[in-house]
Amino acid sequence: MTQKKIIPALTGIRAISAYFIFFFHLNFFSPSVHENLYTFLNQFYCFTNFFFVLSGFLIYYRYSDISALNKTVLHNYFVDRIARIYPILLILISATFLTAYYHHYYSNKETIKLYLLNITLLKGFSAQYWFTGITPSWSLSVEELFYLLAPLIFLYAKNISSLIKTVLILYGIGLLLTLIFHYFPFENFFDNLLFTSYFTFFGRAFEFACGIFLGMVVKGKIKNCFEGSIGKNSLYISLVIIIMSIIFLYLIAKNNNIDHGTYSWTGMGVNNILLPIGITILFYSLIYYKSLLQRFLSSNLMVQLGNSTYSFYLLHTSFVLSYIFKFISKNIFITFICMIIFSFIFHKLVEQPLALLVRKRFRKTQ
Repeated sequence: MTQKKIIPALTGIRAISAYFIFFFHLNFFSPSVHENLYTFLNQFYCFTNFFFVLSGFLIYYRYSDISALNKTVLHNYFVDRIARIYPILLILISATFLTAYYHHYYSNKETIKLYLLNITLLKGFSAQYWFTGITPSWSLSVEELFYLLAPLIFLYAKNISSLIKTVLILYGIGLLLTLIFHYFPFENFFDNLLFTSYFTFFGRAFEFACGIFLGMVVKGKIKNCFEGSIGKNSLYISLVIIIMSIIFLYLIAKNNNIDHGTYSWTGMGVNNILLPIGITILFYSLIYYKSLLQRFLSSNLMVQLGNSTYSFYLLHTSFVLSYIFKFISKNIFITFICMIIFSFIFHKLVEQPLALLVRKRFRKTQ
């Protein structure tokens, strides 16, 4: 199984996931007029799960050799991860807080504090600050901690049993940190167990483990448990699990009169356990079985859009959105198209060249 066979459909699905998250953030239904539709669309935050499972899979598939802890391999791995994430993150967060400073949104002291929390991604560990700056970037705190710990995880987790133990250990660390910050509070870091379970890597470990598990299957490290009737029907099984998970989250939110199903432990279980299983089976289907969905996601257009997803993800709630609303249109669908176009241009002219520049400058030869 080569990267060429794997990447296209899984790249295309990144775009679809990011677009669902866009409509979650810009929920255009009125909670008073269209209560059910508003609540249903409010559950689309769960498409963040696709990125976590996909990260677990891709990092294991591409970089599982970092478990050897070879200095050059580790160096290049971290350079690749920094080049992928930080150049445009630094640019956009800096632009965001320069804009905030210009419009006097915060005091000078608060601006510096929030800027540092955002640029270091520490904001993702605080219930008080996770939504500041570029709101969706909280998920990068989850991703970056996984990137940091991946060499150790791959070193220890060599089979299903050790992978499960790894998840339980990470859950335990999350519980311990929550208890520590409960008794020694600081800036609402690890504020409560629900927060830790949703917003931190320690609560989302199972999603990354699902991706790692799929990577082990694809690379032949463990037995392929999807073979046979499950594999042939994997697309339908996965879609049923994913759709039912979203419906469950909607029903939980509606019955408990809350905005998001994950505000309850039942919803957290659906989001953090059931849904990732469905996503893993879907990815398996997209890798191994031809389907109309696979062909669509593998098309050149979807791959190009998928490659620009990181720019789209960071830009779609940033100051750029405000300028589109102000100077182009407030229509949600026109805004959506403008954001796709702007993100694609930004990816080609800024994100991609900067990432290549960092890799060329700092990567070491074997």
